[in-house]
Amino acid sequence: MNKPRISMATIAALSVAALSASTPAYAQTYPSKPIRFVVGFPPGGGNDLLARTVGPKLSEIMSQTVVVDNRPGAGGNLAAEQISRAAPDGYTILMMSSSHPIQKLLKPELGYDPIADFTPLARLAAYSYILVIHPSVQARSVKELVALAKAQPGKLNFVSSGNGSGSHLAGELFRIATATDMTHIAYKGGAQAIADLVGGRVQMMFSPIPAVMGQVKAGKMVVIAATGSQRSQTLPDVPTVVESGFPNYTVSSWYGVVGPAKIPAAVADTLNRHINRALDDAAVKTRLAGEGAEPAPMSREQFAQLIRSDHEKWGKVIQATGIKGD
Repeated sequence: MNKPRISMATIAALSVAALSASTPAYAQTYPSKPIRFVVGFPPGGGNDLLARTVGPKLSEIMSQTVVVDNRPGAGGNLAAEQISRAAPDGYTILMMSSSHPIQKLLKPELGYDPIADFTPLARLAAYSYILVIHPSVQARSVKELVALAKAQPGKLNFVSSGNGSGSHLAGELFRIATATDMTHIAYKGGAQAIADLVGGRVQMMFSPIPAVMGQVKAGKMVVIAATGSQRSQTLPDVPTVVESGFPNYTVSSWYGVVGPAKIPAAVADTLNRHINRALDDAAVKTRLAGEGAEPAPMSREQFAQLIRSDHEKWGKVIQATGIKGD
């Protein structure tokens, strides 16, 4: 008896049809179990705060438990590598910041690719840095600071929370944009850098607003500029560096959520939609404002483009300066 023959083309067509049919069904049942929201840092930091602010509201919206899971180590890279290898089903997601896209540029030995190994899901919040100086520095504007730096090449110090950190990159871009020669001093974290600035042992720093607001209010630091493309809502009277005459300088940091590569589009869209709804909650907005951050929802496509553009922008700075991560 002759057996009917099925061509390879027919098999392929049936496979595609089966996959297409199963994806909507999977999306309709998602989420059917708790979602693990991984944070690559200890409790209490910015990443953890954002996850614990948005997580409960997301749980309420999705009618499913969202568990914040702190997995600190290697500056967040340990958790990122674990998530890059997790099942792409939408049940394991990662809280990340704007330093994530450039980690491979700073540390070529990393065992994951920050771009290729993740699915961008949603941006949560954005915040600017501010440029603060010790009161003894004879400048009260960006133009005066640049003039002082050019009159004394290499004499002014800017401090950071570590090599390759956001505060370091902000300072390096400032040097390039203003064509000045200043000396970078890296610390193992922001606390000691802030302490030395307050003590007058160093002159300036690019810092997230919440980290230094206490010292600014006490008169121990002077704010001379914000780094974003627009003035900060927290400090509306402080001009931006762009307003100060340097149009090629903007630095805006953000927090976002990613998952492993190849999460089904329908599941990724569901997460994006519900996370954006959580960001529109009044209590969430108030909590973020208290930390100097602003809700910054985006579509998945917009968030993916932001990640790519930041990777390109900071890649040029890293290449030009030879920065290496700690």
